[in-house]
Amino acid sequence: MVDVNVNKLIQDNLAVFYGYAYDKLYDKDKATDLAHEIIVEILDSIENLRDEKAFWGFSWKIAENTFRKFIRREELKRKTELAVKIVPSEITASPEYEYIDREDAQDGIYILRRELSLLAKTHRDICLAYYVDNKSCSEISEEQGISVDMVKYHLFRIRKQLKEGIGMTRELGKRSYKPDAFRLDFWGDYNRYYHLFDRKLPGNILLAAYDEPLRAEELSVELGVAMPYLEDEIKILEAAGVLRRVGKKYQTNVVIITDKCAEKIEEEMPRVCKQSAQRIFDTAKELLPKIRELDFKGNDYDDNRLLFAILNTALVNGFHRAEYSSAYGTPKPLALGGNGWVWGVGDADNEAYNHFAGVTIHTPNKSGTAWFSAENYRAIISCQLYDHSRFKERAEAVCDAVLERQADRKNETLPWLIEQGFILSDSGKLRANFPVFTNEVFTRLLDILEPMIEESAKCMISFSDKAAEILEDGAPGTLKDKCLPIAKISYRLNTAAYVFEELIDSGRLYLPKEKTPLCMWGVIN
Repeated sequence: MVDVNVNKLIQDNLAVFYGYAYDKLYDKDKATDLAHEIIVEILDSIENLRDEKAFWGFSWKIAENTFRKFIRREELKRKTELAVKIVPSEITASPEYEYIDREDAQDGIYILRRELSLLAKTHRDICLAYYVDNKSCSEISEEQGISVDMVKYHLFRIRKQLKEGIGMTRELGKRSYKPDAFRLDFWGDYNRYYHLFDRKLPGNILLAAYDEPLRAEELSVELGVAMPYLEDEIKILEAAGVLRRVGKKYQTNVVIITDKCAEKIEEEMPRVCKQSAQRIFDTAKELLPKIRELDFKGNDYDDNRLLFAILNTALVNGFHRAEYSSAYGTPKPLALGGNGWVWGVGDADNEAYNHFAGVTIHTPNKSGTAWFSAENYRAIISCQLYDHSRFKERAEAVCDAVLERQADRKNETLPWLIEQGFILSDSGKLRANFPVFTNEVFTRLLDILEPMIEESAKCMISFSDKAAEILEDGAPGTLKDKCLPIAKISYRLNTAAYVFEELIDSGRLYLPKEKTPLCMWGVIN
């Protein structure tokens, strides 16, 4: 349709449509219904209108077709009413029929309530105001800030929608009784999305509307949630920028790593990464004597534990190298504040493809005198699981241990860190239970690890590019350009996790029986 103000044309000519309807039917109530039906059909078909000059020919054709349908429906209704009237009263009054009538009435009330729960807010408010609160069209017009004719138009649409809905057999979607698991992942400066998906409903809204846009009513049926409750959730997700409006529909606005995509990516991981894992390990063993010559806390660890530390340091710095060589870009401003990326991990079995339990790559203390890195790979959870809650207090305690300071007894995170083996305490003086370097020694270590860092970076870039292709294949068109940075963030670190899984499974590395921070190091500035 080209630049036609149809709403104005209809508004200016309501009397014309009513006149046509009354001329056909000679009944005021039925003429009003027919006029409203004609307007609805015109609006529903308006995309076929070429230009304003064709409006009246287009409209009269629709009016004639609508009139014919109206007459056929009225005739069918008359026959139905007649059939009901001729049923003998003594039969309808029998106990069996009274019971059936009660059951039918209850079913009818349930179905009517079901259909009312699917009405959009404006229709629901007008319907309740008119039929429940007995307000006039003028009163509703004032409350809603619309014309009386528009109130009548809405009431007609409501009646039509309820009639159609009552005659339908609606089947709730699978997510109404079996919601899928969903997790929102974040990479950036501050995560304000952390608690947005604590409940099942928000994540299942995004999963339902991922492949194609859905109307709120369709989401309501799919999720088994009435519109009055669903509308609030939709507003929250829209405000957070993770759901967007597409005309009268809604579509997910973040990339979701579905179970199907994750499975395909997992299948590619050994093919791309297995040989690199072997080369990185062989290089680490070869460099072990040279690394022991450096002056750092931990150079006397047994070979297995020191290899874990060396490999982790090389892989994390390989991740930095990959970002330098093939960046995932500038962090984007987020709707809830801060900068970064958010994406979803969906479907019930997807947790099996998550190779991490958390990561803090570079965490300094407030004074900037020390920092540490801790990577919780899934493969080492039995030995090391760094807790990211109370992040600032925990970071201060760990950096105090790196600097071998006296314990700050006001820091309530210390007992847990000591109990889990991250920190050692000797008469109130703290020590780190992981390698600690000075800046100068750490720089020399990275020079020695250069071949491992470069191999790690190449492997990560290759694998994340492959993962991006798979994500793009499964993403809606509007999100395809967001897949590459998400793949780089997610799957480069997963490459590091896979290296450890491969080396542990093959017996090259083994896990200690006691709690030991295997993949953690600290640096004194």
